[in-house]
Amino acid sequence: MKKGLIKKTLLGCIGIIILFILILIANLIITEKIQSLVSEGKPIINYDEHKSALLIIDIQEATTGDISTYPFFKNKSEDLINIINPIAVSCKEKNIPVIYIRSEITNPLINILNSSYAKGSPGAALDKRLNLVSGLVVVKNGEDSFRNTNLDSMLTVNRVNELYVVGLDAAECVNATIKAAQNRKYRVNIVDEAVLSKSTELTDSMMMDFKARGVNVLSVDSLFKMK
Repeated sequence: MKKGLIKKTLLGCIGIIILFILILIANLIITEKIQSLVSEGKPIINYDEHKSALLIIDIQEATTGDISTYPFFKNKSEDLINIINPIAVSCKEKNIPVIYIRSEITNPLINILNSSYAKGSPGAALDKRLNLVSGLVVVKNGEDSFRNTNLDSMLTVNRVNELYVVGLDAAECVNATIKAAQNRKYRVNIVDEAVLSKSTELTDSMMMDFKARGVNVLSVDSLFKMK
């Protein structure tokens, strides 16, 4: 009797563990699909005055900081941030809104697998080396910086119709945000030296893709020469 009870208990525990793993996998698949969705949004108003904004995407402790698990980002982080900071300062001096965008995950099941971006965790914070020139911060839970965030309203309040984009990842969050911006009819510029993907090859490939989609890819030098 005891052996039979132990066996049933053991099988029950194994069944619960298997069920929990299946739930985790299903949740991960569903969440990844949701996070990759790109919003359509409403086309922006054709403002008479031209006004731009700078979007700095996902320069966080979990991507470029000491706790980053992305070797390529971590190795390139110092150079990347040393390029982004002067861009932010230059935009601030020109009264161009500078918006910092960071990822944060609140799904407890996803955070069991990877808590790097968990709400309140060190990884969810902006990289401490960033020179924060404004208090404009957008928190997102997917790749698209517009989806379920206050970015639309923030840009509308500032009557913005042109965007400059820097940050990570060219193939993921930067890509999705640019798609969403183009859906809304923003003119989009990307600063070549201030955007990375997970390899040099992928970064270069994405720059070619951006150009083909009508994104203006410019150098940091040409950006500083603009009025």
